[in-house]
Amino acid sequence: MTLDNLQQALEQARFEERCADRHADAEDEAAFATAADTLAERQRVHDHTAATGAERYDPDNDTALQHTLRREHHRRDIADRAAEAAHKARETTDAAHRRLAGSAAQPLYTALDRAGLHTLTDDDHQAVRDLTCHLDPATLRQVMSWLERTRTAALALRGAEAAPPARPVVQRSHRF
Repeated sequence: MTLDNLQQALEQARFEERCADRHADAEDEAAFATAADTLAERQRVHDHTAATGAERYDPDNDTALQHTLRREHHRRDIADRAAEAAHKARETTDAAHRRLAGSAAQPLYTALDRAGLHTLTDDDHQAVRDLTCHLDPATLRQVMSWLERTRTAALALRGAEAAPPARPVVQRSHRF
């Protein structure tokens, strides 16, 4: 954008901020906040271009923009790594609970997975252990049958076009 284009965009942003200010009085604060942010960014870009004496705005030479983009990329990277670590911790905890419950609980865990209950709390795992310890195999098979029928009914209600529930997937980072 040339300096003239930036000046026009700045004037338009000022106009939109004034209009949004009127709407903010009518309980639409988000429009004003967005317009104020847009105006501040347009003003920053205009000032940067004028200060560098360039004929056109070049985002590659805008150090403030580059720092902001790097900060945002870093923030997303940290959030992705935290989500991945939380997912691994849940998987590890879940595997430990399943080992603790023993092989008798595995059919019940399978039925819970098929029913879409992929994330179980500590209380859920305790309930699975209690059920497998206190129920006879015939009653346990009946409980699993109820879960399967519930899953089938839920899929029927959802309709044929909807996908069945799936395990949550976490994007793995490729950096070490």
